[in-house]
Amino acid sequence: LVMLLIPFNNLVLYPLLRRFGFEPTALRRMGYGIAFSGLAWVVAGAIQLSIDGGDAVSITWQILPYALLTFGEVLVSATGLEFAYSQAPPSLKGTIMSFWMLSVTFGNLWVLMTNAAVRNETATRLIASTGLGETAFLMFFFAAFAFVAAACFALYTRRYPLQDHYRSA
Repeated sequence: LVMLLIPFNNLVLYPLLRRFGFEPTALRRMGYGIAFSGLAWVVAGAIQLSIDGGDAVSITWQILPYALLTFGEVLVSATGLEFAYSQAPPSLKGTIMSFWMLSVTFGNLWVLMTNAAVRNETATRLIASTGLGETAFLMFFFAAFAFVAAACFALYTRRYPLQDHYRSA
């Protein structure tokens, strides 16, 4: 799906958005990508609530959150790599790319620590007191975190001074 979405975005979606007067800058694409990822977690949480409620849910319902998460991932990751490279001066391109990969590592560690934390007895009791199952709670927690991150990202990018080091090697 990723390999289909990247050319679709570049050849169809972004030109269509430009035609309607919306410039899909790299910063906007990344912000929307984070928000789409949050939306995917909301949908996954809603599906999990149905499952936890005893409903028989078709496995095809997994397509929607998977597609939303993949679309968000394409908007964030592919665009983020390009953006990081374009903002770095020639002498720091490798260093900046390594920091991008380091940020991915920190994101993966955040997910690992969050998943481990909900296994704690106190956290398990707190989650149970919300009326949500552990999995649904995690889905909504990650959604809320993504929406907060998208909002913070949007506020920061309003003041970000763009650099143009894209073609310099």
